[in-house]
Amino acid sequence: MWWLESSPRRRGSNWAPAYAGVTAIALALLSACGFQLRGDPALGVKALAVSAAGGSTVAADIRRALRGSSATSLASTPETAGAHLRLLQEARDKSVYTITGAGRVYEHQLRLIVRYDLVRPGQEDPVIAPTEIEARRLITYSEAAPVAKEAEEALLFKDMQVELAGRILRQVAIAQGVR
Repeated sequence: MWWLESSPRRRGSNWAPAYAGVTAIALALLSACGFQLRGDPALGVKALAVSAAGGSTVAADIRRALRGSSATSLASTPETAGAHLRLLQEARDKSVYTITGAGRVYEHQLRLIVRYDLVRPGQEDPVIAPTEIEARRLITYSEAAPVAKEAEEALLFKDMQVELAGRILRQVAIAQGVR
């Protein structure tokens, strides 16, 4: 049967050197225009102290980001730091977002709210006044898989923590005049 036979061999199917050449040219053009991968964020201070009221998970993510940074170190006390980031409040919220026609819960809205400010040692006025930021996610509800939905909820909260930590560090960099 003709459809079971292997297809005839193609002529000129050796395109690997051409693809390598095109890739090399594209990389050369990207590097010539100034493209570079995003590195460690420069915060404009050599040392940053981070404190939190209670056990803040966002503060832990900020500390983790600073430990991995080569531009800014994590100060142990506010007195030895160039700036002091204070996480004043962190709250998690889960509310019903959508209800079906039968009156059952279809979606929940997860919210993570963080209130913070940035002060410099020896200055009265804060560099960043007390500011509240928030991240939101929607999660569908399923009565059939409650354990899986709890695990998904934990992953979504972790994702929001990392997002808010990055947003706070970007705001610190902007407040310090780093672009």
